[in-house]
Amino acid sequence: MKNLTNNNLHPKMDVRWFVRVALFIALATVLTIFPQIKTPTGGYVHFGDSIIYLASVFMGPLAGAVVGAVGHALADLISGYAIFAPLTFIVKGLMGYCIGKILYQHISAVRFVFGGLAALLIVVFGYFLGEIPLLGMEAALVVFISSPVQWLMSVLASAILIPVVMKLRVKIGL
Repeated sequence: MKNLTNNNLHPKMDVRWFVRVALFIALATVLTIFPQIKTPTGGYVHFGDSIIYLASVFMGPLAGAVVGAVGHALADLISGYAIFAPLTFIVKGLMGYCIGKILYQHISAVRFVFGGLAALLIVVFGYFLGEIPLLGMEAALVVFISSPVQWLMSVLASAILIPVVMKLRVKIGL
């Protein structure tokens, strides 16, 4: 792969890397905003998290963190959930970083399961702890219902997208 350094562990941060990250950020933002499927718990389900998986798997933990943090915080700002943007920046950034650490250059079904479970724990407990000061304990508890639903949708979408992108990665420059 031409965008990797000699040790094959960390991608080179060249112009192509930045352009790809910017494209992933744009995709994550758009797919977090549309379609937004409102849930009875007050949140919404979206496909934006699957872009974090793609960026993390194909570009590494740093790209996954940047895409998760910036793309999803932008979506919060644009969607009228600005109060959650700082929390989203931290939680989704950490999610992308961890997925990348687990899956980058070592993709397998077992690692995908571990990466998905790590993402679930980070999102559920990250939003729970972050929402307590924002919304109070009772409202924060809702995350234990809404986040697993969001997580499941993202994992399923990612499980479909990753093999497709694997086959096309040379053609699309990843």
